[in-house]
Amino acid sequence: MTPSDRSDTHGARPLRSLQGEAAPGSKPQRSPTSATGGPSRPSCCARGRRRNATGSTTTTSTSKKRQPFMVMHWNAEGVMNKKTELEHILHERSINVCCIQETHLQMGKTFKVRGYQCFRQDRADRRKGGVLTLVRNNIQACETAVHMEGAEYQMIRAKLNDTELQILNFYCPNDRPLSLDTIEVPDSSFLAVGDFNSHSQSWGYSQMDRRGEEVEDWQDEHHLILINSPDDTPTFYSRRWRTTSTPDLALCTEDVHRDVTRDVGEQLGGSDHRPVFLSINRNTMNYPVHPRWNYKKAKWSLFRHRTNTLTKDLHVQGRDISNVVRDLNACILQAAHESIPRGARKEYKPYWTNQLQELQDEMESARQAAESSPSDENHLRLQQTKAEFLKAKIQARRKSWREKNRCAES
Repeated sequence: MTPSDRSDTHGARPLRSLQGEAAPGSKPQRSPTSATGGPSRPSCCARGRRRNATGSTTTTSTSKKRQPFMVMHWNAEGVMNKKTELEHILHERSINVCCIQETHLQMGKTFKVRGYQCFRQDRADRRKGGVLTLVRNNIQACETAVHMEGAEYQMIRAKLNDTELQILNFYCPNDRPLSLDTIEVPDSSFLAVGDFNSHSQSWGYSQMDRRGEEVEDWQDEHHLILINSPDDTPTFYSRRWRTTSTPDLALCTEDVHRDVTRDVGEQLGGSDHRPVFLSINRNTMNYPVHPRWNYKKAKWSLFRHRTNTLTKDLHVQGRDISNVVRDLNACILQAAHESIPRGARKEYKPYWTNQLQELQDEMESARQAAESSPSDENHLRLQQTKAEFLKAKIQARRKSWREKNRCAES
C-alpha cells in the first residue's frame, strides 16, 4: 500500500440511501476446483446501514450450545515466514475459515497448514500479491470462482450442515483496477473480506477517494452491509508515515449480518496489518472433531516391525496395480493404528512456547505505543521487538524439527 492509501484520522462518512447501478463486465469462471489454489477477488463497503456491536461476541441462548463459525481475514505481507504464529492463532481462536491476502507465495513451493484444506492462488507476474483460503478439514468446501487479473480474489463455498456460506477472499493493489463488476454476488449467505485499498468515511478515513466510491456503489448494487464501523480499531500501521488506517474490510448479505460480530486482533507476526476475526452465530453450525495421529508418542520400532510383517506376503505379480496399492495402504494403516495413538487436541499449539507468547505480547505493546504516540523511539522499539520475536521463532522451529527427527530415529 502506498502513502496515499493511509490516514491517521477516522471521521464518519454521512449515511446515504442505497443507490448505484452495476457496471457491465464479464463473470469469472465458476468451475469448482480442488483445495490446491485459485485466484481471488474483493467485495466492498456497506452503506445505508450501520453495525452497532463490533469487537465483542454475542452468544444466543439455545437449547443446545453450539460453537460460532469463526472467519479470520488478514493481509500477511508474506505468509511463508509467519506460518508458526499463523498456526498458533488458528488453533487458539478455533478458526474455521482463514482468508489471507498478500501471501507472496511462488509456484512450486509447498505451503500447508495442519488440519486445514488449502485453496491457493499465486500471482504469476510479480513476487508479491497472491491470496490463500484455509478451511478446516471437517468442513465441506470447494473453490467456485477465481480472478487474478488486476484485482485478485477467490470464492469459496463452505457447507455448514444444511446451510451453505459463500466467502469471497479479495485483494487489490492500489495500482490495479478493482474489477468489482466481475464478481458474481449471491443474494444471501454471502461474506466478502479482504484488503480493498480504498478510502471512505464509512470505514474510518477522513475523506473518500475514487476507489472508495467504486466500492460503495458496488455494495449498494448488491445490497451488502459493511461490517466495519468508522470508530473500530485501525488494522494497518504505516511504518513510513507512522499513521493508522483500515483498508481491510468485511461485507455481507443481510441474513449473515444478523448473526455476525467483528473483532480486530493483536499484532500477528511481522505484518503491518492486524488480523480481523468474524464470529457468525448460526444455530445450524455444529462441527465434528476429527482425530489426528500423535507422532510424538508413536512407537516407531513397533511400526517398522508390523509394517514388515503385514506386507512381506503381499502378492504383486499378475495382479491389478490398483488392488496392490489398496492392499499395501491397508497394511500400512493397520500398522499405524497399532503403533501410533490418535486423538483430537482442541488447544493444540504447534511448537509454541511461553517465550514466544511473551515476545508476541511485547510486540503488541510496542505497536500500541507506536500507534498512539508516534516517535522515533517507539518506532525503533517496535522494530526491535519484531526482530526478537523472529529470532526466537526460528529457534523454536529448529528445536521442534530436531526433536521430531530424534523420535523418528528411535
